[in-house]
Amino acid sequence: MKSLMKFNFFPVLICLILLGSCSDDDSEPAKSDAELIGSGVAWKLSSATANDISIISLVDECILDNLITFNYDDKTGLVDIGASKCSDSEPQTESFVWDYNEASKALTVDKTILDVPGAEGNLLLESVTSNELVVSQNVSFSGFTQKVIVTLVH
Repeated sequence: MKSLMKFNFFPVLICLILLGSCSDDDSEPAKSDAELIGSGVAWKLSSATANDISIISLVDECILDNLITFNYDDKTGLVDIGASKCSDSEPQTESFVWDYNEASKALTVDKTILDVPGAEGNLLLESVTSNELVVSQNVSFSGFTQKVIVTLVH
């Protein structure tokens, strides 16, 4: 009877040891907003709104296929204008430098990466996930300033 008890105890002990050795140490720490923005994977325009009204139809078709890539390590980026060009003289790609201020949520870019007529100031981060980047910017239309929200996706 004692040997039967030892035999039943041994598998339970092994299971406890194996379960106890599993931990969450292997999971990666959460990425910062800047790391998510600068994933090195291209972002593409998905939607644009002003006052909760879609304005994507006002965006030139030649801009809809543009790809914007932010690189976190060196804070550089690249705009690839895609297959359709707005102008034949336009270069296929253009480099830029960017920075992100976590406290103010300001995304500063040294060149125009989203060609929004009347845009003023920095892009402001509304939200970012691994698949979606939402930024806003104040835009002046005929003397009125509105907040335009742009969503980019991978």
